[in-house]
Amino acid sequence: MANDNTTVEYAQSLDGKTLRRVYSAQRSIAEKRLQRLGERYSQSKAYQRHKDGFAKLKDIDPRDLPKALSEVMKFLSAKSSSASGQRDIRRRTIETWQSQGLNLNQKNYDKAIDILEEMRKRKIVYGSDKVIEVADAMLEVDDVDGDEWLEHIETLLEHSDELDDIIDSYHDVTDSVSIDDIFRELGE
Repeated sequence: MANDNTTVEYAQSLDGKTLRRVYSAQRSIAEKRLQRLGERYSQSKAYQRHKDGFAKLKDIDPRDLPKALSEVMKFLSAKSSSASGQRDIRRRTIETWQSQGLNLNQKNYDKAIDILEEMRKRKIVYGSDKVIEVADAMLEVDDVDGDEWLEHIETLLEHSDELDDIIDSYHDVTDSVSIDDIFRELGE
């Protein structure tokens, strides 16, 4: 089933009883897959998009059933809907960002993606070496989950060349560095 139209056409070619049986079976598979994704990859777009699950058969108007089946089939056929697909996506993402200089790995993946997503939302261009330096530095900061660093992103970009030295000086003394420590050192 190559695309949505093909899936809808397939679904429309089935008699009502068969369509309901196929939808129920495919929905069951999709729900189990969602559960597995939620256990290990709850931050993934595939999980986030479908985390509320797929409609139960009793809640679907019979006229909408072909489209509902198409949605389930599209999810099931997406590489991102399986754990192995998510592992592959993560591996390729890590390799790509590492090649650009970001210290990304499996352990800090979710944190890094959150940082990069916030930068994207604020229309900060990824291609800049300064952006990579700031993102890399934020991976070293303990309390980066807050929004405070984003409020000062321009300051961080201006001082990107100083961030590694600041973080290293704190790591010489302690295992942790906070965003407040960085701003204090930058005189902000």
